[in-house]
Amino acid sequence: MRASRPTAPDVVMVLENCTYPLDARVRMEAETLLASGRSVEVLAPRGRGEAAREVIRGVSVRRLPVPDGEGRLLGTALEYLVALIVFSAATLVRLARSRSGVLHVHNPPDLFFALLWIARLRGWSTVFDHHDDAAGMMRAKLGSSGLPVSTLAWMRDRSAEAADLTIATNDTQAELLRGRARRVAVVRNSPPTWFAEHSPQPPEGRRRLVFLGEIGAQDRVERAVEVLCALLEEPGMDVELLVVGDGPRRASVEERAVQLGVRSRVTVTGWVPFEEVPELLASAHVGLDTAPATEVNEGSTMVKILEYLAVGLPVVATSLHETRVTGKDAVALVEEDSAEAFVAPLSALLGSEQSWVTGAERARRRGGELLWPAQAETLLSAYRGLARP
Repeated sequence: MRASRPTAPDVVMVLENCTYPLDARVRMEAETLLASGRSVEVLAPRGRGEAAREVIRGVSVRRLPVPDGEGRLLGTALEYLVALIVFSAATLVRLARSRSGVLHVHNPPDLFFALLWIARLRGWSTVFDHHDDAAGMMRAKLGSSGLPVSTLAWMRDRSAEAADLTIATNDTQAELLRGRARRVAVVRNSPPTWFAEHSPQPPEGRRRLVFLGEIGAQDRVERAVEVLCALLEEPGMDVELLVVGDGPRRASVEERAVQLGVRSRVTVTGWVPFEEVPELLASAHVGLDTAPATEVNEGSTMVKILEYLAVGLPVVATSLHETRVTGKDAVALVEEDSAEAFVAPLSALLGSEQSWVTGAERARRRGGELLWPAQAETLLSAYRGLARP
């Protein structure tokens, strides 16, 4: 008797820029779709020591061999070339297995627009999930527009045109897409409800600052070390910095800590399991975001801000447009581009228990408004407009 062919999943997600379940947004979306009665498979890169196939909380994960470009130009070009071949082959197999389903492609990169078109021709519904403005990031890196920037914008537009549904992380990103997309839904980055089960305690003894997220050029985590150094010059300030994350600029951050003589007060954890993040955040007293005010950062919703607020952690951050929208009065915004400008709001929070408690209450209140359930309903509502298998 011939063995039956495995059933094709209702939703196939393509995620190239990080492993699964490292990206919290992708994980929340996949688990939300699974809970709605759909089967979900995620195609993602295979990190060191990871299984090629795994089921995580009901989500099927297939990890593919793709080199890590490590942010270097030639390395990234090779990574994307291999990813295009490997992910296309795996996706085409899934499309061949069934005449219906949903192909849900996450950016960056925006390479997979052809797969979206092929899926539509096959009878599948298509979703383009626009996380980051890759063209804007390239423009910021190069300092000007040019062929690489226009190419990335062209691929973004083709992806939006090929999708039945385009998802954006905020209104700024949605405006980039509305001219090309058939339908746009804004599904914001939001932490799960269990983040709110953790709470920081008022400062006592050594104060702890925390920076959460990727250590990349656009994040400028070196500035967080400089902020620590400047704060230590204030009378009575005993402070340390916890960096929860990893990335291509990690060595530079650690080197900066050595240069400033504060290496013993800086801890970099590397990537940690998602379930451990809220406990680590709650061990701190203030959450930091030191990203520079670039065009891309102004239009990006910083996930770290949401996660700080979800546990009730007071936040001091660079004044960015989407951070102002996200945090409202729960975030102390720094307008001046200097480490010294962070000292006054941090000293106010860390030097007075009443000020800290007030800041924590505001953070908890705003964080409660930003948890995932509201975004889950927006995602499912948008999906209801797609054909079900």
